This record gives sequence, C-alpha cells and structure tokens, in this order.
Amino acid sequence: MEKGPRPLLFHASPRHSPLFPVFLISLFLLTLSLPVEAVPPPFDEGLSYGTTRYVSASGNDTTGDGSLSAPFASVSRALTNRSPGLKIVMLPGTYGPQGTFSDVQGTPQQPIAIAGQGHVTIDASPGPVGIGFNDPRYLVLENLTIQNSPVHGMNISDGGSYDTPGDYVVIRNVRFLAIGSGGNNDCLKMSGIDHLYVVGSEFAGCNIGEAIDMVGCHDGIITGNYFHDTPGAGVQAKGGSRNMLIHGNRFRNVAHHSINLGGSTGDPYVRPLGAPNEGERIQAMSNVIENSGYAPVAFMGCYECVAAHNTLVTPGRWIARILQGSRDTSIVSSRNGHFINNIVHYSRAAISTTVNVGPNTNPETFLFGNNLYYATDGTAFNGVHGSGVPNEVNSVLQQDPLFVNLAQGDVHIAEGSPAVGRGRSMPLGMTLYHFDSLTPNNPPDLGAYRAPGGGPPPPPPPPPAPTLSLPAYL
Repeated sequence: MEKGPRPLLFHASPRHSPLFPVFLISLFLLTLSLPVEAVPPPFDEGLSYGTTRYVSASGNDTTGDGSLSAPFASVSRALTNRSPGLKIVMLPGTYGPQGTFSDVQGTPQQPIAIAGQGHVTIDASPGPVGIGFNDPRYLVLENLTIQNSPVHGMNISDGGSYDTPGDYVVIRNVRFLAIGSGGNNDCLKMSGIDHLYVVGSEFAGCNIGEAIDMVGCHDGIITGNYFHDTPGAGVQAKGGSRNMLIHGNRFRNVAHHSINLGGSTGDPYVRPLGAPNEGERIQAMSNVIENSGYAPVAFMGCYECVAAHNTLVTPGRWIARILQGSRDTSIVSSRNGHFINNIVHYSRAAISTTVNVGPNTNPETFLFGNNLYYATDGTAFNGVHGSGVPNEVNSVLQQDPLFVNLAQGDVHIAEGSPAVGRGRSMPLGMTLYHFDSLTPNNPPDLGAYRAPGGGPPPPPPPPPAPTLSLPAYL
C-alpha cells in the first residue's frame, strides 16, 4: 500500500541551485511556526493504492507481467484490465510517446495513478503528444519529464462529450520542455476538465501556444509551478472556464502574457455550449511575475476576474490589458474585473501605457486600487486612469517596496515596507492565499508575500535566456 507524496512548491530540476532543497526545508519550518492559510490540497493527498504495476523502457509487453522483476514496456499495456486503485510506476529511463487513452477512471478513494520513479523522460519527438487522456476521472500523473513533442506535451480532454467533463485530475511534479513545432502548440492542453490540480511542475519552451491552455475548465487550481523562457503565453483559462485559481506560481521570461484571464475561442469549442464568457471568476493571485514580454496579466472576455496580490517585476510593454479576446463568437466583453493589492516594480521608460484597453470592452466596470507602483527610473505617475478606466484609488505611488534581495530573486517585503497593511479585502467572497501560505495580516499586505520579509529566498533564477523573437502579429 503506497501513499501519494505531498506536493512540492517547485520542481527541483538540475537547473536549480544545490541550495534548493534547503530552501524547501526552510520554508516548511517557517510555515510550521506561523499561522497558515493554504490553498485546498489535491483530492489524492493521503490516499493509498491497492495494486502496483511496473513499466520499464527495457520491459516487454508480451512476456512481462507488470511486476518489478518482469515489467511491461508501455503504459498502454499496464492500463489493460485496469480497475480503481491502480498505480502504474514507470521505472527510470527514456520512453517514446505513450499514446492517448480513454476512460481511465478511478474513484474518490481509489484513483488511478501514473508515476515516474527516479528520472523518467517521455521523449515524444515522433509525436503527436507525449501522453493524452479522454474523459478521465480521479487520475493522478506525477514525477515525469515530457519533452520534444511536436504538438502538445500532454493533452487531456472530455473526449468531445461536453455534457460529461473529465473530472479530478492531478498533475504533480511534471516537467514540460521544448514542446511544439512552431504552431499553436501547448505544453499542457486541457479541454473540458473540472476539478483539475496542477502543482509543483515546470514549463519551458512551449512553442508558440501556452504553457497551460485550458478550454472550458472549471473549479481548478494551478499552484506552485515555475513557468519560464517560453515564446508564447503562460497560463490561459478560456472557452467558458470558470472558478479557476492561478496561485503562487513564478513566471520568468514569458514572451507574451504571463496569465490570460479568458482568451479567444470559437463557439463550437466553448464548454458548456453557450457559456456567455470566455472566463468567469478566474483569479490570478499571489504570483511572482518577472520580465513579461507584453503584459503580466490580460483580461480577455472575462467576467468578475481578479488579479490580486501579485508581485510584478519588469512587466514589459503594459502593466495590464483589457481585451475582448474572442472576435468571432457571441461571448460578451470583458467587465467587472479587479486589479488590486499588487506590487508593480517597473521602468516607466519601458512601458508603452500602463493599461492597454482594446475595443468592445467595458473598462468603466473595472476597479484598479490599492496597488503599489515603483518606477526604478524615477518617473512617477499618478495611478491608472484614462482609456475609460476609472481613476485608480488608494494606491501607493513611487515608494520603494523594499524587497529583501531583488538581485537574488527574493521579493519578500521587509517589515518596514510601504506595502505593509495597505491592501483591501478580496472581492466577490474570494479568499486570499499568499504565495507562502501564511495567514494574511489585517489589513492585508500588498504583493505575493506577507510581511515581515527575510524568509527563505525562492530558488535562484536560471541564467539569462536569449532574446525571444515575437511573432509579427503580436
């Protein structure tokens, strides 16, 4: 009987410093000593598996029996005659693409898991995807590296049955590297999946689509992941997506928008059919976003969507965007959005305009307030205003947020920071979760972290990436 591991904050890849495990241990000890307000855990935490089958790159699907001494060669063979409570363990090695599987369905107490043991790589260069699932339920995928897929790294969908979405899928500690062949290719594509949970994973080189592209997904959490050095967008929740929490992630060198709250979807693909919004009640909360190519956050056909308590460093051309998103559907315009309690550390000379507002939107329904803006080149401005957006309220202008050590990537705020206690309550009945899961101060502090600063630093950033060339249409 094996128990699933607790999720890590980040995936520890060879790219990270040898001190990275020390950071995780220090953060764990810190959270033991302070009150914690953590995001809800994934459904599988603490559950056990009744049956284990083994797969090896040197196994045999004909003569193997799935035991450790005689493993199968493929996930496909290991899934034959499956039942709830099955755990498939992929032994260390490099595998080819594993195929797409339908109706892999566990139960709330007996999920089905596919888990790597040691260094497991799915090299999907023959294509089209590393691994895929149609209409899964209570499925756990963890401890894998997927690379070199020409289309998507992983594709999980409802199989086209919009009335019966896939449900309860956990993706934990999975690395997606060098995915796509120049088209709208995503590292992780999910369509019609409810109660999804992506945690502790790494995404890099997702060409040219999104690191995570969600179409019609609902009631899910994306937390504790690392998105970096990718030529498209980071996380996108569109096509009728609703009640998604994008929390506690780190984004670095994402060439387009780091987070799309909404998007652009044709009518036949919206889930459920006829959903009025690209996105509804999507939250971008307590993320650290550095070096966005275009903007850290874009509201795209999104209703009651919230960008709150994010720490934005060198945001790119705009601080935020309000866009229609879908121009070829009946989906309604962006409206009733909130951009609050964020820290924006930027160069005014690098910003085109603070907020870019597109046509066919309702910027007058948005609230910008209680944000801290600090221009490193000393060019102050008096808050977001104009282009139909109501004037900014209660914000902190041109005061250094006093990051603990920005040069080392530590954007905790020091105890004397002007961001301390300057926030407003979360709107729409939403709950605040800080990046480090500490119970918020009252009033809350601005940015991703709660004061006092000086906690363990995040993992050091990777070496500078080469300049990303953006497509002409962006």
